[in-house]
Amino acid sequence: MSSNSSRDELKTNRLSSFLYREGKLRIAKAAPIKSTVILVETETGSKFILKKHSKKVVVDQQWEFFANGRSSVVIPFIRFPNGKKFLVTSEHYWTIAPFVEGIKLNYGLISDRKACITTLRSFHDNAQGIKVSNPIKRKLFYNRWYNRLQSFKRTNEYFVKNGFESLFTDIVQTTETQLLIVSELPWRKLEQKAEQQHSWIHGDVASHNFIRNNNIYLIDFDLLAQSPIIYDYIQLAQRFLPHLDWDLEALLAYQMVEENQFKNWILAMAVPSDVLREWLHYLSGSSPMPIHHYLTDMEKEWIKRQEFLKNAKSMLKLYY
Repeated sequence: MSSNSSRDELKTNRLSSFLYREGKLRIAKAAPIKSTVILVETETGSKFILKKHSKKVVVDQQWEFFANGRSSVVIPFIRFPNGKKFLVTSEHYWTIAPFVEGIKLNYGLISDRKACITTLRSFHDNAQGIKVSNPIKRKLFYNRWYNRLQSFKRTNEYFVKNGFESLFTDIVQTTETQLLIVSELPWRKLEQKAEQQHSWIHGDVASHNFIRNNNIYLIDFDLLAQSPIIYDYIQLAQRFLPHLDWDLEALLAYQMVEENQFKNWILAMAVPSDVLREWLHYLSGSSPMPIHHYLTDMEKEWIKRQEFLKNAKSMLKLYY
C-alpha cells in the first residue's frame, strides 16, 4: 500500500470516527470534492455532502432560511442522525445535505442558460418574504469589487514580465472609471427595499452551483444574502457574456431584469470585476495553463469586452 493511500485511509478513519461519535452518522466511504466539501457514503448506500464552514453565523443563517421557506429547487441542510444541525470541531462547523446525482450546468449551452434563469427566478420568488432573525450584513458589492481591484493591482509584475503592461493599465483604468460611475447609483435605496420586502439572493450563480437531475437544483448557500435580486443577475450577466461573444443584444434576450433596472444592471455588469476574480483565482490555483497563454487569452477577451462596453454606453445614451 502506498504512503498516499495509507494517509487517505487514516483521514477517512478519523473522519468516520468523528462523524459517528458526534453525529451518529456511520460512513463507509469518503471522497473529497474540494478542500471544504466531502462526498460521504453510509454503509447502507446513502450519500451526503459533508461541508466544513469557518463561520457559525453562515450556518445559522442557512438553517433558519431553510426552516422558514420551502422551494423545490433548493437542496437544504438536513440534521445528523442524532438530531444535531451541525457538528463542531475546534475551528469549524460541519453540515450535511443530501447528495444529488447529476451534472452541473454549462453556460455554453443555450438550453442550460435558459434552465438557469428559470431556476433562479423560482428561487427568488420562493425566497421572497422569508424572515431570518439576524441576516448577515454584507458589504455593498462595489466595495468588495474595489477591494478586489487592490489585490489585482498588486499583481502588476506578472503583466510586466510577460509583456502585457498596457493590458494591466487598461484593466485598472477601466475598472476604476466604471466603479466610480456605479458607486453613484442609488444602491442603498434598493438595499433598504430588499430588507423591507425580505428579498434574497443566492450570491454565487456559477454554473457548478446548478445541478441537473430530472430537475435543476441550487446548491451552496454560503453567500446567501438579504439583498436586491438584481445582484444575482449582475453576476449572471457577467458569466453569460463570454458565451455570447459579448453580444449585448443576445444578453438582453434573456430578460433578466425589468426595463426600469436596465441602467443599474448594465453599468454594474460593465465593471470587469469578473476579470479580476478569474485572474486572482488563476494565480491562487494550480492551473496547468502557462501564464503567457492565460494573459494572451485575457487580452483577446478584453478587446471584445471593450467593444461591449462601447455598445453598452451607446445603448444607455439612447434611453437615458
